[in-house]
Amino acid sequence: MVASLYQFRFEYSAEEDRVLFRVSTTDHAEYLIWFTRRYVKLLWRQLQQSIETHPDVVRHSSPAARKSVAAFRRESALSKTDFSKEYEAPKITDRPLGEQPIVAARLRLSTNAQGMKVLHISPLTGKEITIALTDELLHSFTHILGQIVTKAEWDLDFAVHTEGAPVEIVPDRLH
Repeated sequence: MVASLYQFRFEYSAEEDRVLFRVSTTDHAEYLIWFTRRYVKLLWRQLQQSIETHPDVVRHSSPAARKSVAAFRRESALSKTDFSKEYEAPKITDRPLGEQPIVAARLRLSTNAQGMKVLHISPLTGKEITIALTDELLHSFTHILGQIVTKAEWDLDFAVHTEGAPVEIVPDRLH
């Protein structure tokens, strides 16, 4: 199943010690997916590898230049993102995966014909959700995931460094 992404949100549940990933689509559907700590570690690795292997980054031979280009691309994408907009639950609540969140167990990241990164998220059994991310969405997704992991206090080093300094985490901008 291919979803046309409208909006997404991460919510940390201390009771579950999991991150709830809520995705709404342009056809007014909402998908609820639990991410465990182990899954988030795997997802983060895949996202960082995708960012670091972008053609604009890898065409530079020096590690310092690659790091600078990646940082520039990240900051450019984040500057175009409106973090102030609240998550809007779909007007017509259609939950194709069910009313209760599924637990993400499998992850695959691919690239589609338009060059967008595509997340393939699925439980051990059941339907897979596929989400295409533009470059801007990829960086926003990674940024917000890093923020929610900080809030979860999972002791994962997901800081993204630019010019040797960590990017500021602003909790009131979490969505």
